[in-house]
Amino acid sequence: MKRRTKKVLLTLAGIIAAIVIIGGIACLIDGRSPQAIVISHLFDQATMDSYNQQRGDTTDQSTVEIPQDVTFPREMRQYRVGGMQVFHMEPQDDSKPVVLYIHGGAYYHNFNELHWKAMAEWAKRTGCGIVAPNYPLLYCYTARDAHPLMMQLFQQLVKQYSAGRIIVMGDSAGGGFTLALAQEARNDTVDQPKRLVLISPWVDVLGGDDALQGYDTFLNAEVLRKVGADWAGEMAPRDPMISPLYGDMQGLPPTDLFTGTWEIFYTDIVKTFDKMKAAGVDARLHVAEKMGHVYPLWPCPEGKKARTEISSIIQQ
Repeated sequence: MKRRTKKVLLTLAGIIAAIVIIGGIACLIDGRSPQAIVISHLFDQATMDSYNQQRGDTTDQSTVEIPQDVTFPREMRQYRVGGMQVFHMEPQDDSKPVVLYIHGGAYYHNFNELHWKAMAEWAKRTGCGIVAPNYPLLYCYTARDAHPLMMQLFQQLVKQYSAGRIIVMGDSAGGGFTLALAQEARNDTVDQPKRLVLISPWVDVLGGDDALQGYDTFLNAEVLRKVGADWAGEMAPRDPMISPLYGDMQGLPPTDLFTGTWEIFYTDIVKTFDKMKAAGVDARLHVAEKMGHVYPLWPCPEGKKARTEISSIIQQ
């Protein structure tokens, strides 16, 4: 029995060593961590069939719960703004900022566990407050329903904390929403937030670089253009409220944009950055080579590095 056990253990050790060596070689050749390589192939890319199925889905998403395995450092209370569910955790003290986080999900999917874990991590590392609205989603609502509620929430936060303590942050669709909200606030002469943080923002709902589709294992440009038109509803898809790439960038707050070179939004995000710089906005572009959509939320070294950078931005 001892010999057999020893043989099994040696075999397992050999397999583990081989995996480590192969992973190291893959990392050296590819330039990404083994975790990032694996994660990039775990996503289920949307298809036209799945799109046609989801269009008929009117499931009520107006109420969600925080996953049980995610803990925040302070009490997360809930309330409603015009029927919209809002999660709200106070900052550690009056010197800390408040992050208004607008989640992604193609304006159809709700919060996922990566959103909650990232918000909890930033709250623990920086002492910031967190406000996470569960805004109206397709296919019960469109942008015309969601934007007034988000502006109402933002104005409430400005009154409570002052705009100088508020950082508005969002990923993917939420990143596009973040930029559109800032443009809308400026147009309505509402005080601007202290800073914007845009993670792989969807800034043109009819955009996406087809030349990068072969590298993007997550997003499907054809499907997203249809979903984007659905989100626009009766509005023009290139209305800045829907596609903020086409909006006026002047007067916007300092902005950090995060993108991977292997996501179809990469080209549109670079255009947004260039347009911001041309308008005099204090913008910074953070580019991760060969990384995919919303990589800062991924549980891999590259994602951890980006989340650390975002923690520093919050602390600034």
